[in-house]
Amino acid sequence: MANIWFVALALFLAPGTLTVTAIVLSRIFRALTRGKFRAAPRITLMGELANLRFWPEALMKRKPAFRKMTLKALEKSAVKRAKSDDFGDTWYVQGFEHAIGLINKQTLSPLGKFIAWDSLLRRLTARLRVKKYLKENPAATETPLLPPVFVLGLPRTGTTFLHRLLSLDPNVRFPKTWELFDPAPIYPDDPVKDSEKKRKFVQDGIDSIKTIVPQIEAIHEIGSEEAEECLVSIGMDIPWVPCTFYLQTPENLDKWNWQRPYANHMKVLQMLAHNSNSEDRRWVLKCPAHLGFVKDIRAVFPAGTKIIWTHRNPNESLPSLCSLFQTFQEMHEGGDIKLDELGQKTLELWSAMIKRADADFTASSADSSHVKYTNLVKDPIGTVKEVYAEFGWEYTDEYDAALKAYLEENRKEREKIKGSAKKMHSYSLEQYALSEEQMQKKFGWYNAKYL
Repeated sequence: MANIWFVALALFLAPGTLTVTAIVLSRIFRALTRGKFRAAPRITLMGELANLRFWPEALMKRKPAFRKMTLKALEKSAVKRAKSDDFGDTWYVQGFEHAIGLINKQTLSPLGKFIAWDSLLRRLTARLRVKKYLKENPAATETPLLPPVFVLGLPRTGTTFLHRLLSLDPNVRFPKTWELFDPAPIYPDDPVKDSEKKRKFVQDGIDSIKTIVPQIEAIHEIGSEEAEECLVSIGMDIPWVPCTFYLQTPENLDKWNWQRPYANHMKVLQMLAHNSNSEDRRWVLKCPAHLGFVKDIRAVFPAGTKIIWTHRNPNESLPSLCSLFQTFQEMHEGGDIKLDELGQKTLELWSAMIKRADADFTASSADSSHVKYTNLVKDPIGTVKEVYAEFGWEYTDEYDAALKAYLEENRKEREKIKGSAKKMHSYSLEQYALSEEQMQKKFGWYNAKYL
C-alpha cells in the first residue's frame, strides 16, 4: 500500500527532480519488502514516467484500454480502424477470448494494460484487413505455395540464428517483421509508400520497447527488417502475445484445431509472395512454437515441406527462455515478477511441446533435419552446408559470400557489446527456482535421444 502513496506523490509534485525522487523511493520500498523469487520489473526511467502518464487514465477508466478487456470492445475498435466488419468465420473468437482471460487475471501496470490492449487490437485489425483484401483480390492466393522450410525447436536453441543464416540465400524469401505485423496493403497503388510507412511504424514501436526494457537487446535481436516468427501472423487467429507467453499451459495445445490458423498463415504467405512477385522463391520460416504442431504443418503445407529441428541442452535453453519471458513481463507487470511461477510454467509447457514434436517426428521423419546448437555456433557455414546437402538444395558462391559477410559483422557487434557497458545475456536454473533434478526428470529422455 505504501508503494501506491509513493507513486501518488509523484503525480502531485512538480515534474523533474521531485518526480524522480518519488520513483526512487518507490523502488527502495519494494526492494526492502520483496520476498524470495520475486523481482521488480527492470524498466527504465522512461518506462516509469510512461506509467505515471497513463496512471490517471487507468484510474478513471475512460478508455477501453484501461477497462477490463472484452472481445466486444476490441472488435468495435478494430472495425473502426480497419473500416471493415467482416472477420470471416468466428473461429478466431476462442483464441482471443482465451488471451483476454489470461490478460484480465494479471496485475498489469497502466503501461502494461495499454501495450496488452494495443497488441490484441492490432492482431484483430490485421485480421480484418487481410480478410477484406483477399475478398477483393482473390488472385493473391491462387498461385500455389512452393514447399517452404520451417525452423523450430525449444526457444533459445539457435532457431533465430539459423533462420537468419538460411534467409541470406538470395534465392529464398523470408517474412520481415513489418510484413507480418500488417500483411495487407494499405496503399495498394503505391507499394513503396506502403512498405516505408509500415517499416517506420514497426521500427518506432520496437525502439519504444527498447527504451523501456533495453536489456532485451542482449537477449533477442528484433527489428522491422529482420526475419520474423510466424507467430505474428498466426496471432490473427490465436494471439499468443508477450504478456501471455509464460501463462500458456499444455492443455491449450489440444484445445483448438491448429490447422485452421496454419491454413490462414499460408494464405498470408501467398498474398505476400504475390504482391512482391516472389512466388518462385522458397519461404524460410521459423517459430519455436511450431514444435508442438509439426503434424498440423505437414497436413496444411505442400508436400515436400522441410522441417529443421534445433537442439540444445535444456539446462541452458530453458533458463534463457525464462529470462526472455521475464523481460516481456517487465514491460507489462504492475507488481513484482514471480520468478518461481514463471520457471515452473515455462518448464511444464515446453516439456510438453517437445514430447509432441518427438511423437510427430517418430510418426514421420521425412523431409526433416536435426541441427545441434553446439555445431551451429562452432561452425555456422558448415552446418548450413550440411542442411543444404541433406535437402538437395544448391549452395551458391553468392550465398557463401553473404554468409561470411553476415558472420563477420555479427562477430564485430558481439565484440562491441563485450567491450561496452552493455551486458551479455546471463541466466541460471536457480534464478527461476528450477533444479537439475527437475530438468533431468522432464528432459532426460530428450538429452539421451537427441544430444
